[in-house]
Amino acid sequence: MSLVIRDLEIRRHDGVPLLGPLDLDLAAGERLALVGESGSGKSLLVQAIFGLLPSGVHQTGGWVEAFDVRMDIPTPERAQIRSQRLAWIPQEPLAALNPLVRLQDHLTLLPRTLRMDPLASVPARMEQLLQRLGLPLDPAFLRRYPLEISGGQRQRVVLAMALSCNPELLILDEPTSALDPSLQEDFLKLLEGFRQERGLGWLWITHDLEVVAAMADRAMVLYGGHAVEAGPARPLLEQPGHPYTRRLREAHHGLPSTETGFLDAPDRRDAGCPFLPRCPHTRAACVPWLPWQGNPSEGIRCNLV
Repeated sequence: MSLVIRDLEIRRHDGVPLLGPLDLDLAAGERLALVGESGSGKSLLVQAIFGLLPSGVHQTGGWVEAFDVRMDIPTPERAQIRSQRLAWIPQEPLAALNPLVRLQDHLTLLPRTLRMDPLASVPARMEQLLQRLGLPLDPAFLRRYPLEISGGQRQRVVLAMALSCNPELLILDEPTSALDPSLQEDFLKLLEGFRQERGLGWLWITHDLEVVAAMADRAMVLYGGHAVEAGPARPLLEQPGHPYTRRLREAHHGLPSTETGFLDAPDRRDAGCPFLPRCPHTRAACVPWLPWQGNPSEGIRCNLV
């Protein structure tokens, strides 16, 4: 397994639960989509995978393992995994780019510092990568700063940086949300091409169900810090087993909503299914409710719709 998460639980400094308990498995070369709205816990999960939880937030249970190395415990082995076998592509490219550093320095930094590649060998290898990504190779372009190129070019530069150390697993945090439809399609094709050539696996965070259908083998749906549904991507999208997943599908197709309200703040959530206050299908079985756990291929928990 390239990624294994067991009983992961994350709480605020005052003990308020934010995520979990959560289980997740990702095999080598597999494509898993993580779906959910803002506040569902997607970003916290990514930060936990890299051991980069924000101040005031703590892992209070469970463990995270990538390539047989614990990621929630600082070790030299973890640093090696984060620098060579695991790569993160953020939602906003500028979050990964220093506006005061030229593109050529961004593109050579990781191979030189993380892989210890000789300086002379880096340009030729990066040239092949940039050519494949459709980025200009002329010195004038490479001397530019991130704010002097387009959003689509910035996203490709970040992808080039992520691929420069030949990772085995990509964590993609809604990488196409800021791109227009034509650029998004090109970007998806590029990623799928690299995946097939290199045997890449990925954990793709998104709210776009079309991206899930095109880019994922399996999907896990998060709501209120819990995995409410998981399984093979296409059956999950075509016949959702949880009311929240069904609502996502209805919204995607522009259908009217049958529920009202919003996700409660973490300190106001009661016991039971986190979707309970908004769900039109509630019944006694919803409280108490056990969050979905186990291998996502095993199926789903709720069949109320």
